[in-house]
Amino acid sequence: MNILENIKKRFIRLSRGQRKVAQFVIDNPTLVANHIASEVGQLIGVSESTVIRFCYAMELNGYNELQEEIKKELVQDGNTESGSEVIPKKIDNTINELMNRDVTNILNTLELIDPHLFAKTTKCLHESEFVYILGFRQSAPSATYMTSILKNYRKHVKQIQHDMEDIVQQLSNIDSKSLLIIIGVDHLFEDVLTVAKLAKNKNAKVVSITNSTLSSLRDYSNALFAIHQHKQNSLETNVSLFSLINAMIEGMIAQNRRQYNDFQKTNEQIESSFTY
Repeated sequence: MNILENIKKRFIRLSRGQRKVAQFVIDNPTLVANHIASEVGQLIGVSESTVIRFCYAMELNGYNELQEEIKKELVQDGNTESGSEVIPKKIDNTINELMNRDVTNILNTLELIDPHLFAKTTKCLHESEFVYILGFRQSAPSATYMTSILKNYRKHVKQIQHDMEDIVQQLSNIDSKSLLIIIGVDHLFEDVLTVAKLAKNKNAKVVSITNSTLSSLRDYSNALFAIHQHKQNSLETNVSLFSLINAMIEGMIAQNRRQYNDFQKTNEQIESSFTY
């Protein structure tokens, strides 16, 4: 199926703005092949972001891929006339495509989040006496990030390291006053499931952030949040993941902003007393 046929097939599932882009592409393929996304958006009367999000809705990697597919079709049809003078590309459009892709992934992740579960999670993050954060292998940097930010606002925050001795020690401390946050957006290993199961057996609250709503962690989690992935790209996953982590922490702070601001100021005063 060529690109124009694919657009027609998916037309009904597009948003109103994306339908405008779709109709313009169908009617003016030569023009789209020879003009950058911002210029096409101006001609249609929509934002450049809408043009690029249309490309993602078509499961393309961006506007450049849309142009390549259209050019292939024009060559096959023997229609290579530009239809109008080509406007020089003034700027590199890569950064626009990449950052709009990030925005799209964050918005798609937002659609997967249950507001009620999110509210319960931020409240639990506020009320739990101890917070443990687990993220092994590719998820470890995200776990480290969340741990470091939380430590700026509250005490009793611990990252569980991928070391058997540390895992055993931390699991022995976990109890009903504890919250375990599991970040597992890569391949889910058996050791992560084991930790989740043991924590659940000790009546701890368990919140999981994964790359699938069907993750096995669901059986041991009080709340599970899935990160949207576009063509399983790990870099794109991290953007949505960090955004969700920030939202959770902001939700926690909103429970008692003065308390967390005072804790942060105290930390800053202590740190400023030392000479490095």
